[in-house]
Amino acid sequence: MTNQERHIITSVWNDMTLRKKLDDDPYSLSQDELISLQNNDRLNSTMEHLLKDALIKKALVKSRN
Repeated sequence: MTNQERHIITSVWNDMTLRKKLDDDPYSLSQDELISLQNNDRLNSTMEHLLKDALIKKALVKSRN
């Protein structure tokens, strides 16, 4: 498995082991692990914004009817 594939898997699955490791001993994380967590944070933020946009659009459509 390549590093890029590992980052993608961690980003999608939100690796809670890394989150716990970050809380317990942040200096023990490797650069790859930190990048994976950063990618996961970006993905979660993007998903949250998309969900909010979809809910706003749905509310606007319902208010016009």
